[in-house]
Amino acid sequence: MDYVVQIFKALGDETRLKILIILSRRKICAKGIAKHLNISEAAVSQHLKILRESGIITGEKVGYYVHYKLQEVVLEEVVDFINKINSSHDLVDCKLGVNIPNDCRVDCKVNKIKCCQRSLK
Repeated sequence: MDYVVQIFKALGDETRLKILIILSRRKICAKGIAKHLNISEAAVSQHLKILRESGIITGEKVGYYVHYKLQEVVLEEVVDFINKINSSHDLVDCKLGVNIPNDCRVDCKVNKIKCCQRSLK
């Protein structure tokens, strides 16, 4: 679950999303990204670090520069996770670590939780 959380945190920034859009079109170095986004190379470097640590991108040394590219497999896993949430499939294999009741009303009655009390009447 930590892996999924780390990816969503990495995706939760507008600049990092813009970087991913650029990388979806081509491999590019940090200097090129900085020019496209009109921000400092230092700022780009910090964003790239977060994206690399989450596994969303990788870097490949080309001469003096490192060219970055998307890890499409990781993004496909995120899409798959979202599709599982959006469907009626069981999320047990996602290792959420939480009890997901099949029927909220039953769970609320058993545990005397007031979240669904209005709908219980």
